[in-house]
Amino acid sequence: MLKAQKAIRAMRVLVVDSREEDRAAVSERLQHEGYEYVQACGSGEEAIRGLSRSLAMRQPVDLVILGLHLPDRPGIEAFEEIHSVFDVAIILLATPEERTLAMEGLARGADDYLPRPLNLGLLLLKSEKALTKRFLRRELRRSTSRNETLFLNVLSVMAKVLEAKDPYTRFHSENVSTLGSSVAREMGFQDDEVRRIGIAGILHDLGKMGIREAILKKAGPLDPEEREIVKRHPVIASTILDPIEQLQGAIGYIKYHHERVDGGGYPEGLKGEDIPLGARIIHTVEAYDTMTSRRSYSPARTTQEALDEIRSLSGAQFDPQVVEALTLVLKRRGQIAVKDQDRTGRSLAELLDDLTDRVKIED
Repeated sequence: MLKAQKAIRAMRVLVVDSREEDRAAVSERLQHEGYEYVQACGSGEEAIRGLSRSLAMRQPVDLVILGLHLPDRPGIEAFEEIHSVFDVAIILLATPEERTLAMEGLARGADDYLPRPLNLGLLLLKSEKALTKRFLRRELRRSTSRNETLFLNVLSVMAKVLEAKDPYTRFHSENVSTLGSSVAREMGFQDDEVRRIGIAGILHDLGKMGIREAILKKAGPLDPEEREIVKRHPVIASTILDPIEQLQGAIGYIKYHHERVDGGGYPEGLKGEDIPLGARIIHTVEAYDTMTSRRSYSPARTTQEALDEIRSLSGAQFDPQVVEALTLVLKRRGQIAVKDQDRTGRSLAELLDDLTDRVKIED
């Protein structure tokens, strides 16, 4: 608690008021209460210059105490300029005649207002309240960034383990992520959802960590018992990832990416729109990449051959709207699968870092 109070007292305050006596009284009271950085000015132009200068020096002001009667412009105009440009809390000072303007300022985003004549004790409480809210919001952002960084580190470790266990997974997951993201954009998904589908593409085979390498690396088709073992991998993946709060939006895409729209898939035999749309996208693009990749037991098909088969199964195995989006993407961009000569040599963990745009913890 003492640490928080000290941090709040170290936040920067700018007092903007044409009344020199009030400006001085407010500044002195804040400094007397331990606020370390209190500046004052008498006009809107000086306020804008001061806020800009502090921002340029990477010492942004946290609170502006703003009188509504300024010599160079109406106070409500100064408020609008400050509020629209700077991330800062604002407390308005208003005479009884300016109360309507103060209410208008509150409606437009001011944090609080104080009537004149000024009650400095009340002003101190309102200032501390506004600064405490900013402090808590800042700490929440920092905590979220730390959690996000930890989350990405966990995913990177998982990706490295999976890549070591089954090297084929590296390029397959990269292709599924890239193509799945393209199809999602084609279907009009927002950036956050495209990001989730891209992450699901990287991690959709994570459950194979729980399957014996002898099965994963078998040089030929699997027998029925082995196929049943492999079919467990979506559930294994969802179980591994379930504790990670930031992944909740993508886990369903991973768990159900082998469901079919006719209900003949696994692990739960979901049908049609009961299957998350992101999972239907992953299912379709994974099938395309598998068909166009050379395996030990089957040659690679051409783009057209694979697309023809997927289109023939539209409405049975694959979602028709996803098939249509995939067709448009492939026609516009050509074969999506990454060619051998284009490989960058990056690991899945590095690709995941690029996809998620690793968050840096603020100072």
